[in-house]
Amino acid sequence: MFNSNLIKAIVAVAIIAGGIYVIMIDEPAVPTGDINSIQPLPEQDEP
Repeated sequence: MFNSNLIKAIVAVAIIAGGIYVIMIDEPAVPTGDINSIQPLPEQDEP
């Protein structure tokens, strides 16, 4: 019974540590700024 609880505790710690590691290492991509440079469409001669 003690071994089962020990294994569960080790697995839980490993999962939590892995999640924290991924969150700490993950670097979000820098926005390109394309959204701020939207140009209007050119006027059409005959729609």
